[in-house]
Amino acid sequence: MLIKSTKDWKQFLDSEDEERLNRLLKEAAKYRGAYRNADDVKIAQLWSALLEMKKENDSLKRRVDDMESIFEFVYSKMKKKHEEREELFKSLEKF
Repeated sequence: MLIKSTKDWKQFLDSEDEERLNRLLKEAAKYRGAYRNADDVKIAQLWSALLEMKKENDSLKRRVDDMESIFEFVYSKMKKKHEEREELFKSLEKF
């Protein structure tokens, strides 16, 4: 008789990575109704997790883009003020 051994492969991951993976799987669980109706549930679950990661990535990209635009605005203001100050110094030197 063969004894079927069930191993939890996640136990071989670093504890932080295992926790990250578990959080991702919990997030992907909101698509459970969709992937349980798939022919290959495991692959559909992976695609669902990938979709969740893509959404998170897009959200982070939007936030970084917003921050970049703010920094660019501040930089342009500082540069303009610096140029005005330089012009003032040059005009004072000529005076």
